[in-house]
Amino acid sequence: MTVTAQQTLAHHYRALEERWLVSDRSGDYSRLVVPQGNLDEPFHRWFHLKEAYSSQLLSRLLKDAGASTDSTVSVLDPFVGSGTTVLSAISLANQFDVEVTATGIERNPLIYTIAAAKTAAIVRGMTLADSVRKGALAAEKRYKKLLSKPSDLTTPSVTLNNTAYFPTENRVRLIALARAIDAESDKDVRNILRVALAGAVEPAGRMRRDGRALRFMPERKPLDPKKTFDQLVGDCLTDLRARAPMGSGVAANVVHADGRAPDMHVSPSSIDWTVFSPPYPNNIDYTEVYKTEAWALGLYASTSHMRDQRLSTVRSHPSVQFPEVYAYRNSAAAKRIGEIVSPVLDAVPPGRYEKGRRQVIEGYADDMFAVLSSCRHLTKETGRLAFVVGNSAHGTGSEKFVIAADLLMSALAELAGWTVEEIRIARWPRRRGDDHNLRESVVSLAPSADWSPVN
Repeated sequence: MTVTAQQTLAHHYRALEERWLVSDRSGDYSRLVVPQGNLDEPFHRWFHLKEAYSSQLLSRLLKDAGASTDSTVSVLDPFVGSGTTVLSAISLANQFDVEVTATGIERNPLIYTIAAAKTAAIVRGMTLADSVRKGALAAEKRYKKLLSKPSDLTTPSVTLNNTAYFPTENRVRLIALARAIDAESDKDVRNILRVALAGAVEPAGRMRRDGRALRFMPERKPLDPKKTFDQLVGDCLTDLRARAPMGSGVAANVVHADGRAPDMHVSPSSIDWTVFSPPYPNNIDYTEVYKTEAWALGLYASTSHMRDQRLSTVRSHPSVQFPEVYAYRNSAAAKRIGEIVSPVLDAVPPGRYEKGRRQVIEGYADDMFAVLSSCRHLTKETGRLAFVVGNSAHGTGSEKFVIAADLLMSALAELAGWTVEEIRIARWPRRRGDDHNLRESVVSLAPSADWSPVN
């Protein structure tokens, strides 16, 4: 009988899985790898990022590891998203009376703005409330003045300019609000107001984020963005006024940068816990998904600017053609990484999607090896790293294959100087059939004792 590439891939995954402890922990983690409850949590609720995880995940990871929180804890998230890890780390300061240092890195300009705003807000608390109130009032005056010249309120965004998607008056109001907010001198106040405006964009039109892209909803009745903005600013003020400022024992920072190179922003051997969830290799382009909010806030100057942003992200999707440059090929680990990814590459069926899929597989492995290697340099010998990742199916029928990111990243982690403590299966998708590899996992890593840097 001829062995197919899919059968070879299945054997490869079984061989990898047998190397580690793999446990079904869906009873413990299924509600933690999704933003369960975040919409009811102050600060976390400011903008709904569907791809976020629960604000309770970090505490659960520390509990399962039996982590000590005696005096200090330093936390890193190189793919911080809307800031969940950093905010959760800050809460440890009150929960355990410890000093906390938290660093988040985010490449997407909109999502960075959200994380930076929430981080500043939870640290400064009520001391920021009056400045936000005054900033909103000043922005309203500028907004009214800007509306007197609607012809000046333009955008290069094709989506915002499409009147079927956004009524002209709402497009003009969104741009006027963005420009009114831009004049605010306090960066933290400006970012908080921007988050409120970001939350008003989707209700102002007939486009809805459905997880993979934007979906046109012709039956939807667009809302006045100024009214939604005012309501969301009110929510921000409610949370700020109820929050005491953090003391000098908390240092939190969110950096607008590439999470694949966190060593540019964090000192070596300084991190106790790295917790992150990278983009999954599932063809979702988050630059595209959140482009409407970014355009409305004026975060892209041109279509080429947005394209540059797409090209600077993790290679988890084939929506743009990334340069075929793979750093691992020039490293000492090239042969071993090739052995990890080759069975997946061989399972890609020929056809119109072949090139894009192959680029995703090899590019994703290259990116994840880079971040895992960098994080190893940054982690204390007593530290830990945990990542959340989902596996994804590609193709159909007899040509269907799975990118088992949890197994591939675990194998790459070993080459980067980590020991795989456990792969915790956190969630099974509703439609997975009989494929054991279609799952979402939390992978726990510890520094390998016999590690030496691989160049």
